[in-house]
Order: sequence, then C-alpha cells, then structure tokens
Amino acid sequence: MSRYAAIGTALALVLTTCLGARPASASGEEEGDGPIRLYTTAMAGPIGSINSAGQVAIDGRPFIGSRSLWGGEVIQAPPDRSVRIGFDGIGQVTLNRGAQARFSAGRAESQLVLVASILSGDVKISLLQEAGAYVRASGSTFTASRGADFLVGVREGEASLSTLSGVVEPGGQAAQRQYKLRPVGLGSSISVRARSTRQIQIQVTDENDKPVPDLPVLFLLGGAGGQSAGSLSAGAVAGSSVTATTNGQGLATVSFTAGPNSTTDSLTARVEGTDNSTTLQINVSRGVGFWSTRNSLIILGAVAAVGGAAVAASGDGNGELRPVPPPVVNP
Repeated sequence: MSRYAAIGTALALVLTTCLGARPASASGEEEGDGPIRLYTTAMAGPIGSINSAGQVAIDGRPFIGSRSLWGGEVIQAPPDRSVRIGFDGIGQVTLNRGAQARFSAGRAESQLVLVASILSGDVKISLLQEAGAYVRASGSTFTASRGADFLVGVREGEASLSTLSGVVEPGGQAAQRQYKLRPVGLGSSISVRARSTRQIQIQVTDENDKPVPDLPVLFLLGGAGGQSAGSLSAGAVAGSSVTATTNGQGLATVSFTAGPNSTTDSLTARVEGTDNSTTLQINVSRGVGFWSTRNSLIILGAVAAVGGAAVAASGDGNGELRPVPPPVVNP
C-alpha cells in the first residue's frame, strides 16, 4: 500500500503537465516561479492507438478508423456506442457511450503509469500487471495498483469509483496552484445571433492576480441533450471542446460559431489538470430583420390605404369630393 501512496504523491500534479503537453520543470526552481516539479518521465512516441468502426471525436474532430495516440488528445465516444483504446504496455480503456476523457502516460519508479482525466461519462480502465494508473475526475483523484480493473465516472459534476479487481485508493484533493479565470469584456451571459461568430477571451491569473502565460485552457460546450448551441474553434481545431494556450497577457482565445436555432447552452473554461474554471451562459437567438412578416403587412396595408384615399378623392364626376376612410389593416 505504501508503494501506491508513493506513486500517488509522485503524480500529484502530473495532469498539469502531461495532459497539457508541457514539460516538467527542472530542479532548482523556486516555488511559484513555474510549474511544480514532477517525478515522472513522459513516454516518447505514441502511447497507444484507437480503432473504431463508428465516428469518434478526437479534439473535437470526427474520426473513423485507426489512429495512433500521442497523449493529450480529448477523446469523446459517440452517444450510441462505446470506444476501446489500447495503451502499449499499460492496458486497455473503454469509454462508455458519450464519455469524454484525456490520456497521457509516463513512468514512475520504473513502473508504467496511465494518467487519465475523466471529463464526463463512465470510463473503464483495465491495467496490465506491470502498470499502474493515476486518474483525476471532477476534483477527485485515484491511484490504482498494478493490474487493477476499475470504473470511474463523472455525472453532474460528481465523481464515482467502482473497483472490480486490484486496489484503487482515493487520493483526495491533489495539491495544485490556484488560478483565477475571468471573461474579458463579457458578463456571465453572452448573446449571439444565429449563424454568427463571436470571439471569447478568458484571462488566467495566479493567486497574486498576475497573468499566467503558456497555460492550456480547455473550453467545453455543455450541449444539453447532446445538441450544443454551436461549435468552438481554436486555430485549426474545431468542435464542442477545444484547448487554447494563454498568451503573454494570460489570455486564452477561442471563437464561438452559433448554430441556426434559438437555444441556450453553457460554456466552461477550465485550466487543464486543475479544478479552476469559470462557466458562461450562451444565448443564441434568431435575429429578426426589418422585413419581417409583420412589418411587411403593415407597410403594404399603408400603401393600399394611401392609394384608396387618392382614388376616392378624385370625385364622382360632379365636381364633389367625398372623403373615404382608409381600409383597416390588421397586422
């Protein structure tokens, strides 16, 4: 048991770097000057592969077939089927219907370790006898022994654990740097017209309100009932979830493109590997222009009324003018 506790301690902040594709800091750094030191070694080359006959979303992009995984990709299973992922020398992971997760891998004390961040849904992890795992799910952390078989889920912001075999110990709240996320130029609610695009910026600062550069921020649309209000994009990547890196001012920028229908959705921005996040509400409305059906009827009715009054005022042939009231138009 002490061995598993040691692994958990060594990996306490591994998600901040491994899942964010950032290197561990070198020794000799002062506390607070940069990423907290890790005692794991990232694996070089692909860490596994995915083979799916159905459509899977990888970093928000639809994909069917076989593909190698290098670590850090956001993988989402379709709503109607599960997806299996094989990790070399580590084991197998199954994402149940609609589940979304991110994976990386490394070594700790000469042991292969799977590092997983469960974003939503249920994920089953089956380890080989020579591999362990460290899992983070909605603020909870779990350290698994070699060869463990277990299920971790995230539903309505709560994490759950079901151990099938081996030992899986709750690791509690992992120590981590604290960040503040604030929308720039926006309130807690954003109004966007249908089929239009709007830029969204989130600034990340540290405990001293100083901007934090080079930090991966995950943007995730809520998508009530599986239908989101639109899509996000960051660079060449687009989908319901994208990752943007903060610049020198601590700003992470994405674009939101609204769909064709009026709806309401949520957008969550979270510093990867932490619980630090902020959630905005997006209201998409179908804009009504001046030439709506109602306005058209009113204008046509007014034109008809003017024309009718002019004809009536022309008289009856005896030189008398008889005023005639305009027709009543009910818009």
